[in-house]
Amino acid sequence: MPETDLNKLKEAEAAYFDSVADIRTAQGHIPIEADLRRATKFIPQHTDNVPLIDPKMTAILAGCAIDKYISLVAHKPGGRVLDIGCGSGWMSLEFGRRGQHVDAYDISPKAIALAARMLAENPYHNGFGEVNYHLQDISEVDLGEEKYDAISGWSAFHHIPDLPAFMERVLCALKPSGIVATMDDMPRGRLEKGLDYLFKFMLPVYNYSYGKKLSIAFQLLTSQRKLPAEVFTPMEEAKHASVDDIERIWHAQLEVLVTIQQNAFAGSPVMSLAGPDSFRYAAARALVGMDRLLCSIGVVKGFERIMIARKRL
Repeated sequence: MPETDLNKLKEAEAAYFDSVADIRTAQGHIPIEADLRRATKFIPQHTDNVPLIDPKMTAILAGCAIDKYISLVAHKPGGRVLDIGCGSGWMSLEFGRRGQHVDAYDISPKAIALAARMLAENPYHNGFGEVNYHLQDISEVDLGEEKYDAISGWSAFHHIPDLPAFMERVLCALKPSGIVATMDDMPRGRLEKGLDYLFKFMLPVYNYSYGKKLSIAFQLLTSQRKLPAEVFTPMEEAKHASVDDIERIWHAQLEVLVTIQQNAFAGSPVMSLAGPDSFRYAAARALVGMDRLLCSIGVVKGFERIMIARKRL
């Protein structure tokens, strides 16, 4: 890709995540991606044009995956961690709370500003390590040699322009037996998308009344409307096939410790559920359980793929 095109793509990517930071913090809320522990529970009404925030629902969707990810990255007491594409900083903050010394990079000015604010407001000081946020393109940073005990990229590696070249630098920057971890959004097939839409139609959701859903269904059946396209960031749009490169590189060059694929279709319906919490959480557990079962027997493929590996000696 020509350098001028790549620079424009990076600018568009930064602008995209700037807008996400604005939307997520509307009305003074703290989103999950800024601080997992202090996120503000907020269930919107039909007329609200802001996303639902519910830490308990996020925990139901994640199961043990997030805790396993954080624990394996923060495996060494007082370790040094590189967090690439850190966004609004929630993962870096959790590493710091596990006593890690973190260098975190992102290209979105508003995401980094939000991350810095959450760090300044962090009330969990006991055993806290250190977090340093940098507004900089990680692909242009000198990562050094055997500098880090772990390198994390939560929904980040598939945004890197030249992944094979970058992974050479990652392997060089890792200490012997160092950990490298990734979570990537996977392309979804027709079945996964169909189940997503089906459950959003069947279940009460905050952003669509049943009357509105019936109207949309009629428009779809009469070809007056098309199903919405999946939303990708500018870099994902250009590089989404790199999720396959990640799997190939992880297995060829690293010792893979953990592979988790989940939330093939449950994520969007669960994070849109309306009604009393007793209903919302029970319905979410049932839907997530069905998702995990169908993923485990290979009927569907998980939208979220976590891979955690160790550098070979």
